[in-house]
Amino acid sequence: EFSAMAANLNKMVEDIRRLMDKERESERTKNELITNIAHDLRTPLTSIIGYLELLSGPNSNMSAEMEKKYINITYTKAKRLEKLIEDLFGFTKLNYGKVSMKVTKVDIVKLLSQLLEEFYPNFMDKDLAYELQSNVPAKIINADGNLLARLFDNLINNAIKYGAEGKRIVVKIHAAESMVTVSVTNYGYVIPKEELPLLFEKFYRVEQSRSSNTGGTGLGLAIARNIVEMHGGTIGVASDLNGTVFTVRLQVDFDINKENFGNPGDRHE
Repeated sequence: EFSAMAANLNKMVEDIRRLMDKERESERTKNELITNIAHDLRTPLTSIIGYLELLSGPNSNMSAEMEKKYINITYTKAKRLEKLIEDLFGFTKLNYGKVSMKVTKVDIVKLLSQLLEEFYPNFMDKDLAYELQSNVPAKIINADGNLLARLFDNLINNAIKYGAEGKRIVVKIHAAESMVTVSVTNYGYVIPKEELPLLFEKFYRVEQSRSSNTGGTGLGLAIARNIVEMHGGTIGVASDLNGTVFTVRLQVDFDINKENFGNPGDRHE
């Protein structure tokens, strides 16, 4: 009896220790989230305030050309701030299960073709060629079309930002009977192997992409992972001299009623 009591007591102690560790990790993650949000919101906001002070200052005698330049910079920074806030709200809703899925029949080949056409100005701006390859002319899957559009929008946008120097982006679709595999490949900067597992963490960015040239919020890939997991799929990344490839695998006959995902936040916190 004493042996059984001792075993139960040890188990209780271990359970309490695990709960305390989880609580400490949750607190650390929350503090990290607040710090990153504060930093990323403050940076464009500081610029906006600075340029507005220059424009409205009592001793401002700048030319009309310089005034227009400062207004354009302020507008660009404001749009950057708007994008960051939108990404933050989107991530929060997805991460804490506040987004309801509307699963319908979606032609994934048509969806990706339309998305690439919408990105045409971005491709031209970065002098990028793009190509869509598919082993089938059409493929209908069960999915939330709006969420899938956001998923691949984030992956293509990410490829444009960080793969511009590679001059080419390739999107491939391989449809099988029960699974569809989509890969988005860019041929720019090779991501160090040790950083690959961290790419889908919120606010994580490889060091070079923190520059103002890319303007990433660090939330796009975290949002992409959440959407994939909501669909019962998987997402991965590989990067070497042959290119950086993000690969998404989705079920053809996905049925939300048969999946037991729980709260997405439970998986990421």
